[in-house]
Amino acid sequence: MSSFLRLPVNPDDGFPQAFSMRFGDRGYTVALEVSVIDEDVLAGGQPLVLPRPEAYLVVSVVREEPGPAEVILRRKVVPRYEYQAAELALVFGDVSIDVRNLNGAGAFGSRVVGGVAARWAS
Repeated sequence: MSSFLRLPVNPDDGFPQAFSMRFGDRGYTVALEVSVIDEDVLAGGQPLVLPRPEAYLVVSVVREEPGPAEVILRRKVVPRYEYQAAELALVFGDVSIDVRNLNGAGAFGSRVVGGVAARWAS
């Protein structure tokens, strides 16, 4: 992710979370949420290394300007896969979520590192 700028994800804020960012001359809202299909994975209290068959992280990107808001990406996160979202490229490293950060804030060691880069000159 060396050519990518780091996204301002703060895992201590918990999930779901959303933040606004400016990239180039446009504004975006990025949302991250953890979907758990089988709640038995929460019982052990172990960090969730995502994705896994019963849980995954979803990223959504909304372009806020110019013009009306438009969803340009909504996908399950696969580490090290480069996503194309209109004029943006996004990539995430390894994702590990402490179950206490699901619908809750706190410094529990969750880790989500993501990056953004321009796909082409606008």
